Amino acid sequence: MRTLLSRLDLSYLYVLVGEATLALTFFFYIILARVLGPERYEIFAAAVALGAILSLLIQFGFPALLTREVAANPVEGSKSTGQFLIIEGLSFLLVLILLFPLARLLGYEGEGLIVCYLVIFAELCRSVKMTLRGVLKGMGWFRSETVSVAIERFFAVLLSCIVLFLSNNLVWVVGTFVLVRFLDIVGLLVYLSRKTSIWLPLSLNKLWQSVRTAYPFALSGVLWILYYQIDVVMLKGLAPTGEAGFYSAAYRMLEIFTELPQVIFYVAFTRFARYYANEPEKLPEQIYKCTRLLLGVALPVIVVAGFTQPILVQLIYGEAFAPSVKPLAILLPSLSFKMFGTLVQKLLQATGREKQLPALMFGATMTNVLSNFILIPYLGSAGAAIATLLSELMLCFIGLYMMNRMEYKHISQRLSIIAVMSLLVTAIPSLILYGLTPIVGLGLMLPSIATIVVIMRRDRFL
Repeated sequence: MRTLLSRLDLSYLYVLVGEATLALTFFFYIILARVLGPERYEIFAAAVALGAILSLLIQFGFPALLTREVAANPVEGSKSTGQFLIIEGLSFLLVLILLFPLARLLGYEGEGLIVCYLVIFAELCRSVKMTLRGVLKGMGWFRSETVSVAIERFFAVLLSCIVLFLSNNLVWVVGTFVLVRFLDIVGLLVYLSRKTSIWLPLSLNKLWQSVRTAYPFALSGVLWILYYQIDVVMLKGLAPTGEAGFYSAAYRMLEIFTELPQVIFYVAFTRFARYYANEPEKLPEQIYKCTRLLLGVALPVIVVAGFTQPILVQLIYGEAFAPSVKPLAILLPSLSFKMFGTLVQKLLQATGREKQLPALMFGATMTNVLSNFILIPYLGSAGAAIATLLSELMLCFIGLYMMNRMEYKHISQRLSIIAVMSLLVTAIPSLILYGLTPIVGLGLMLPSIATIVVIMRRDRFL
């Protein structure tokens, strides 16, 4: 038993527990949706989507960059933290200037405009928190990170829910969220200052060097969040009232199942960076382990979610959000491509090839935007979901092509086949929901699973 326990990597467990606390935030969104109703919830959902896009201008790619630098060199990497935080503060001021004309252009006014500003303050706090978490992850202090995240989310949700029930005022609710996040980052900053060195003597030259190093991460991040959040913003402008709320509810449910792959990537990214910097010949083994976890842990959960999605929507959001099932049925299979597209993204960043990512993300983002313009006026939230699926397909296979041009040609070819088989496996539940007979579905699913199992044999994959 001791031998078995010693072989277990508890990092994944700590990250899983930490990310499981997202259930608290998801619970808060459910309560908010039920109390406010689809139309008022749409105000909050659209503000959050806009805030998430602008937050990447604040982060400027520093969380991912800092994680990589600390993982590769824990002693020197953490000293850049203070400089990164100063740049994020300056970026926040720029975002405040841009917010008002942008929000008015997109139709935010009254309560929606105030919520937008509060959300931006919340995103500043989240950006600082993610940067500080980059130090914890790079150091391998996943247990400390879990404790920090759990404390923040618990009190943010608890106090915001209390304010919601007492006031039914969306502005006060979001303001409470901001206050809790601010107090949390102050505490974490003090903790890290006592654990390791996070400050360097300040100079304009070092700040400029940090910006130059981070800009590929920043540009990729902006395109990445634009790619994932533009759907809700465009639905608000192009579709009938309520469609953005239905799609946002479906996407919030999707994020539950996205967290399992995300947990794996949190740890795998630090492994990729550490092995590439110190033992590059062992990196293919880390890719294999990451893929094995994605297929063994994440894929089965996505399949189960596909079979139960109508029940989940009814149980979580209620009858008023029944139309959310349609976009969710399309979004769930897209996770099969998203997993492997993200794997390539993490690999490029960990190996110092982050400058290749902006072009890839720009192509995927433009595909998503154009597809939304074409499909949303006719299909509403389902059209936005189809646009996401098409974009994920493009992102995955162009990424694997880029990987094919690196020293991992054999692995990229195996991952391409696995991605296609995974799509078929995860699409079957949705197809059955809309008329495919279970016998035919099972007949397609079992050979696909068998193909994945054969390819994932160690001697075949590597």
